[in-house]
Amino acid sequence: MAGPAPPMGVFMMGKEVRGDAGEATAPFIVIEGIDGAGKTTQLKRLRRWMETRYGGPVHTTGEPTNRPIGKLLKDALQRRVELDGICHALLFAADRIDHVKTEIESHIHRGIPVLCDRYFLSSFAYQWREMPGELDWIESINARAIHPHLTLLIDAPAEVCMDRIRRARPDTELFEDLETLRAIRENYLELARRRSVLDHIRIIDGARTPDQVQEEARARVEEVMQPSCSG
Repeated sequence: MAGPAPPMGVFMMGKEVRGDAGEATAPFIVIEGIDGAGKTTQLKRLRRWMETRYGGPVHTTGEPTNRPIGKLLKDALQRRVELDGICHALLFAADRIDHVKTEIESHIHRGIPVLCDRYFLSSFAYQWREMPGELDWIESINARAIHPHLTLLIDAPAEVCMDRIRRARPDTELFEDLETLRAIRENYLELARRRSVLDHIRIIDGARTPDQVQEEARARVEEVMQPSCSG
């Protein structure tokens, strides 16, 4: 289990609360997992619940972004553009820094919590699969990306996730095959062990029902939100 989050400002009833450095800030929460784990569904439900419970706006976002670099990455994931592992890693890092500077920081520094569908743990897990032995380099090119206040890793067996993908849509994207998903899941779990404290990682069993997953996700979010927010 991860240790307590570092000192930070907390979102309260839609108001800004000042952090130790005097800047307004709010939690930056990331949801991670292999394709088919259910993270996008859980993110949408969390946003509705947080806005109702805490009485203020919550910003949702994801990676790759819809900005120029992110659009190129989406083309690559959908096999419309062919890129090698090094290009993937560098483009994801560049898209991430752009994302932080143009979107994430602008919201959390105004006291608006941010929920993000994928962040740098995805890069580490997926690109580590493409480039074994290069994890230190992959981490180094993401060194300027801010750390989340909470990372929810929704973990489910690759077989369960692959079945969900096939039932949801006829076509698969890059990385969406059983062998790859198994390897990436193992990478995620190893990264969670290594970076538990640094990135405040909480593992949630994603093989359960969506309601059960959501119940635990809410409990974890409450750990980084001011307890008095609910009144």
